[in-house]
Amino acid sequence: ATATAGKFNSQSAGMVLWALVVMGALHEEGVADLIESFSSRVLELRGQLGQKEKSQLQQLFLSYELDLVSGMPLPTGVARVKQELGAECWQAFSGQETHESEFQLEVAAVLRRVVGSELEIEEEYRDARSGYSIDVLVRRRSAAGSTEWAVEVDGPTHFLGDGRTPSGSTLLKRRQLGELGYTAVAVPYWEWNDLEGKGEEQLRRYLQDKLRIDQVPPSSRSVPDGEGRDQAGTAREP
Repeated sequence: ATATAGKFNSQSAGMVLWALVVMGALHEEGVADLIESFSSRVLELRGQLGQKEKSQLQQLFLSYELDLVSGMPLPTGVARVKQELGAECWQAFSGQETHESEFQLEVAAVLRRVVGSELEIEEEYRDARSGYSIDVLVRRRSAAGSTEWAVEVDGPTHFLGDGRTPSGSTLLKRRQLGELGYTAVAVPYWEWNDLEGKGEEQLRRYLQDKLRIDQVPPSSRSVPDGEGRDQAGTAREP
C-alpha cells in the first residue's frame, strides 16, 4: 500500500490513517512508512478533503496526543498535516450538528432520577481538550477530586450489520474517552429495550449497575470550572 499511496483518493487515504488509529496500530512494526506515505497523500489532496476525512484526522492527532506511554514525537508527515490542517480538522470534528434521539432523552431522564441532586448531569457535554461531545456527562465533585462518567447512548447506527458489534468509530470514541480520564459507560439500545417493559425500577437498577457510583475513584483529569459548557455550535459524534 505504501508504494501505491499515490493512487488513493482523499477519502481512502484518510481512511487508511484512521483505520490504523481504530486498530491501535500506529506504533506497530512496519507502519511508520505507511503513515508517512498516506500523510503526504492527504496533504496532496487537501483541497478535496471533506468534513468526515477532517474529523478522522482530528482523531489521529488526538491519538498521538493521548499516547503517553511511548512518549514518541509526532511522525514528520503527521506533524505536517496537523500544522497545515489542524484548525480545519478541529472545526470539522467539534462542529458537527447534534440530534438527541428519543432514546437518549429517555435514558437521560431516568439517569437524573437515579442520581438525584447528589451528582451533576449535563447532556451533549463538549470535552474542551478533544472536541468530543458526550451524550450525558455525570460528575461527582469532592475534596478528593472529580469523578466523571461519559455515558454514551448507543442506538443501532453505532453498530455493524448484525446490530450488536460496535462500529470502528464507536469503539474508538469509547477508548479515547477512557484515555481522556472519563469512565466510559455504554448503554446499547438492545439492553435498554429488553428492560423497557419491566418498569422504571429495572431501568434505574440497570443504570446504577452501569455507573457503579460508589466504586469508581476520583479521576486524575483536571476539570476547570465551566469546561465544556459553551454549547455554541456543539456537536455529537453520530
